[in-house]
Amino acid sequence: MFINTLPIILAYTNLFSLLEASIFLTAVFCLVYYYTPGVTKNWSKKPDKNLYDALRSAWLGRAMLRQAFWPFFLLVNIVLFYIDYRVMNATYTIASWKTAHGMLLLPIVWWINSVWKCSQHTRHKVFSVAARTLTIYLLLDYILRFIISTQYPNTLFDCRLLIMEYGDCL
Repeated sequence: MFINTLPIILAYTNLFSLLEASIFLTAVFCLVYYYTPGVTKNWSKKPDKNLYDALRSAWLGRAMLRQAFWPFFLLVNIVLFYIDYRVMNATYTIASWKTAHGMLLLPIVWWINSVWKCSQHTRHKVFSVAARTLTIYLLLDYILRFIISTQYPNTLFDCRLLIMEYGDCL
């Protein structure tokens, strides 16, 4: 998250400065920390039989936080890095980039719900706050990606490749 979007916004636009972004992201973390309840649930979990049961138990908040958070966090960051890499090498257009983001949208909804429900099952409040904050940061990264694709497409995309979507780069 924020691997390419934040540097592009900071370098090529006057949307906000590094200080403003740092203060905002720190304030988000502090607000999530303040509003996250303490960890009070002690429970024992039955092992999942297959992938469907694991996904369902994460959706319902019955899985451990690390099982709900880490696999998808790594997957979404690898996918975002890959599609940004393809854009920077001029092999993706704005439409392809937006399509890849659209395909990730429903799994991201599943992931956010799972992380927020499963964050009750940690030993320390800091882990649940960090996981919840990173889900909010992913949403903010998605908003920055939408802003880049609509308001500042010339900063990331090679507009010479956009024959059919030439209007996107004006």
